[in-house]
Amino acid sequence: MATTTDPELPLAGTRILVADDEVMIALNLEETFREAGAEILSAATVPQALVAARDPGLTAAILDVRLGRDTSEPVADVLSQRGIPFFFYSGQMLSPGMQAKYPHVPVLTKPVRQDAFMSCMVTLVGRERALA
Repeated sequence: MATTTDPELPLAGTRILVADDEVMIALNLEETFREAGAEILSAATVPQALVAARDPGLTAAILDVRLGRDTSEPVADVLSQRGIPFFFYSGQMLSPGMQAKYPHVPVLTKPVRQDAFMSCMVTLVGRERALA
């Protein structure tokens, strides 16, 4: 995927996983990232998110802490092992175990303004591009 420095498309050339089981929130996130130039992989369950987390072209991810009755911890584990940057976006706090496991992963608590999660994603992607 090509990358760009176009300020109107700060996520151009990226493939982002949006893992959220709340349809309206997921659609809002997807639309926002698409408008910024990203290709989107969507997941509403942990099994779907695990498949997407293994996508070879994945650039970054945003994870709800809970997907249905399960936590997104196994997905975060795959992303961490692969070196894919991600952040949590949830109405729930991370468990103490997840806080200890992911101390440097940003956590945005719902509700969050659109510009806040966009800024977080652009920062994550920007770091990865700087390292490439």
